[in-house]
Amino acid sequence: MENNAVITINNLVKRFPVGGDFFTALKDVDLKLNKGEFTGLVGPSGSGKTTLLNIIGGLDSPSEGQVSVLGQALNDTSHGDRARLRREHMGFIFQSYNLLPVYTVFENVELPLILNKVESREREEKVTQAIEWVGLSDKRDSRPAMLSGGECQRTAIARAIVHQPALVLADEPTANLDAENSHHIMKIMLQLNHELSTSFIFATHDEKIMAYLRRIIHLDDGQITEDEKIKNPKTSA
Repeated sequence: MENNAVITINNLVKRFPVGGDFFTALKDVDLKLNKGEFTGLVGPSGSGKTTLLNIIGGLDSPSEGQVSVLGQALNDTSHGDRARLRREHMGFIFQSYNLLPVYTVFENVELPLILNKVESREREEKVTQAIEWVGLSDKRDSRPAMLSGGECQRTAIARAIVHQPALVLADEPTANLDAENSHHIMKIMLQLNHELSTSFIFATHDEKIMAYLRRIIHLDDGQITEDEKIKNPKTSA
């Protein structure tokens, strides 16, 4: 990996076909993020932050430019290799939770380890630890319908970090939560960032998240308008 870089993006352009024309969602984006950063992509709806997050995660492809994530040039990587990179080295947190309703908390969190063919004893240890991290040990046998919104999101976080990924991508992870749950979840992710040196990137316009960030990348109309280092980010609720 180039120096300490987790993500390197050069001259990124993303266009989407609209009717007989194209809509340019990202324009000439250059960006570098290093290991252990706690960073937000911030901007109004339609600014391009979710599109950029999806390209970093290999869920979408650039129209132009170069994107390197965790040492792999995504432009030259097959769908299968991108899927493997996501499965083994990334975690994803979405505002809609994306939990499987017929699975318990334990089974939802366990799923990435099963996909990575981790043997059962190690799965038990890792899932138990991840559930403890997010404070849901007493809910491990509950299904999503029995959980609050905050508990569902904590389950989604546990699933995202159970394999201790190098990079976690979070798209509006507190959008459906009240202030108390939002602060609790941000403190959990800060702790993981500190203890595991996991890099976190948030796409958000939630001021509750922004207060914790150490770097804020402002986007507007598909372009980076400001790259701001935060001197005194929040470290507790």
